[in-house]
Amino acid sequence: MFLFAQPAFAGEEAFTQCRPIEAIEERVACYDKLVDSLSESDAVPDAQSLFGRNDADAKRIVETSLAIEQIDQVEAAVTEVRRSANRKLVVTLDNGQIWRQLDNQPMHLKSGESVIVRKASLNSFLLEKKSGSRSIRVKRAN
Repeated sequence: MFLFAQPAFAGEEAFTQCRPIEAIEERVACYDKLVDSLSESDAVPDAQSLFGRNDADAKRIVETSLAIEQIDQVEAAVTEVRRSANRKLVVTLDNGQIWRQLDNQPMHLKSGESVIVRKASLNSFLLEKKSGSRSIRVKRAN
């Protein structure tokens, strides 16, 4: 039974502080102050509020506050393919993303081809041709 007596949300016990106030204007002002403080906590986080958080926490907070949908892959067309100084691919996509090859797997890409970049294990990404099964490990360059 004690379980059901717990507040439904963290600020609920603060609302009970307003209830005993008899003067209507004062009670309403008390409730307004509490509601305003709750809506401020829903605001988009700024750099100072994220300072010191680990990257995963900061990313989760920003994505939640901006209601950003999580996706597992991106489909796009290749707009440019070049080779870096170490002969690995640097692929520019029509969505503005630039991906740099990390492994040494051979892949022949040309402008106009459709590719999929998808999440892989351990926060890594794979780029593959939409028409093929071969993939290369890549890292976002921009």
